[in-house]
Amino acid sequence: GSFDTLTPVAGLTNRFDLRQSVHALFATFQIDTGKLELQPGLRLERVDLDLDQITDGVRAENDYFRAYPTLHVGYELSASQKLRASYSRRVQRPSGQDLNPYILYIDPLNLRRGNPDLLPEVTDSFELGWHLRKGGAFYSVTAFYRTSRGGVTDVVTDLGGVFLTTRANLATGERTGVELIANGKLSKTLSYNASATFLWNEIDARISGVAAPRSGTTGTLRANLTWQPTQKDYVQVSGLLSGDQLLAQGYRRSDAVLNLGYRRKLNDRFSLMLTAQNVLDSAKQVTFIETPTLRDRFEQRGAGRILLFGVTYTLGQSNRRRNDPGFDFDQGGVPQ
Repeated sequence: GSFDTLTPVAGLTNRFDLRQSVHALFATFQIDTGKLELQPGLRLERVDLDLDQITDGVRAENDYFRAYPTLHVGYELSASQKLRASYSRRVQRPSGQDLNPYILYIDPLNLRRGNPDLLPEVTDSFELGWHLRKGGAFYSVTAFYRTSRGGVTDVVTDLGGVFLTTRANLATGERTGVELIANGKLSKTLSYNASATFLWNEIDARISGVAAPRSGTTGTLRANLTWQPTQKDYVQVSGLLSGDQLLAQGYRRSDAVLNLGYRRKLNDRFSLMLTAQNVLDSAKQVTFIETPTLRDRFEQRGAGRILLFGVTYTLGQSNRRRNDPGFDFDQGGVPQ
């Protein structure tokens, strides 16, 4: 038989057609006077987006032209130290699922739907950083200020005891913080890589149930420890700890995640890899909605402990030395 002869069941059919074309022209120019580096740039972008939720008969389009300038400045303080400053305008486009207006059944109390009218988020980022390379180690401290327009966030509506979560654009948002990075070797066979981000965040939602801007502080800590007992073996322990994420109507809390990885290099091209994700079975996100008219707690757990075995094959130049064993833990099974 043919699928064309089957009769679709409206409540169980999700036929969604999304077409997005991005046409871009970009240019950069570099000036190097020895101690001072200057690199301005400009990206011009034309986007044509058409979507058709065939099942529900919803169609939408969004075509726009935008310019994204950048400027990077570097100054050499010494052979081991540098100052860097930058400005950039970035764009974050909503995903296809964010745009799909089809209502998804999550459980008896929760539904989810995308928003076909979403616009991309545009962020202006200003950064000032200090970098130090010494004895095979690298350290950096970067202060940043970012202001954004149209950030995509969850919005929860009470439909008489059933909660509908959809997506909406924030009016504005501001982030001010500092990022610390350190990596190097503890011994001949043991190396580390760690980063920490601390920031203050304010968002102005201007949506139903939120009458004033919301603000708060948060942070993220990532670290991994890699042991290389031989030229062909790598063992890595990786951890992630995230602070509360500010939302338009509340906040989202994530638990710490621990991952393990082992890689065995067979030759210059082939490697075997074994990873254990979410070793402590701690990956979960808890969303708290707190407004004058709505209070809710929604918990999402990951897929549990995940054990993966893989074989990798390197194309191109295989004689390049790999300092990073290249584990991809996929955020340890943290629900998205």
